[in-house]
Amino acid sequence: MRSLNFAFAYFAAGICTFFFAIIFLVYLSLPREINNIKPRYQMYKALPKNLTAQTNQKIDIKKNDGRPQIVKEFFGNRRSPLAEFAPDFVNTADRYGLDFRLLPAIAMQESGGGKIFPKGSFNPFGYGIYGGKVLRFTSFKEAIDKVGEGLRQDYIDKGLKTPEEIMAKYTPPSLKKGGAWAMGVSAFMQSLN
Repeated sequence: MRSLNFAFAYFAAGICTFFFAIIFLVYLSLPREINNIKPRYQMYKALPKNLTAQTNQKIDIKKNDGRPQIVKEFFGNRRSPLAEFAPDFVNTADRYGLDFRLLPAIAMQESGGGKIFPKGSFNPFGYGIYGGKVLRFTSFKEAIDKVGEGLRQDYIDKGLKTPEEIMAKYTPPSLKKGGAWAMGVSAFMQSLN
């Protein structure tokens, strides 16, 4: 008899739990206004150009280019000294019609983002560095501009547009290593999306 009472109590508790769960789920699925829960903010899929606050004061939304912040965070997350030059990377890319991700990706592939490069060269791109030859710049800013210009004139304008195509001229030994340079540059470019 005792086990019959236990089974009945267990069965009754299960049914009560089931009905409570159904009622709770229905309650959660009701619109917030019906639940007397007023949202504290309004979400938009796309922000309107102007918002009006409750005080009827007009609020203007301005568009800013987010690319410098993306580049800054890309380098900053890697503790790179090039983070402060993020606007220069974007401006140079725009000036020479480059993908804004290309120069930061090359700098990361070649020098860990400006951490390792020939002393006094300010050349984090490995550009013009082979054997005993080292192309030197007076600053990172100059290096960004000159390498951007060089990529445009000596690579992009000659039909070498992808990291794989650029690699064949930029660092031919990487071809023998299965294209590791292009894979690295491509991976860094993807992380800048």
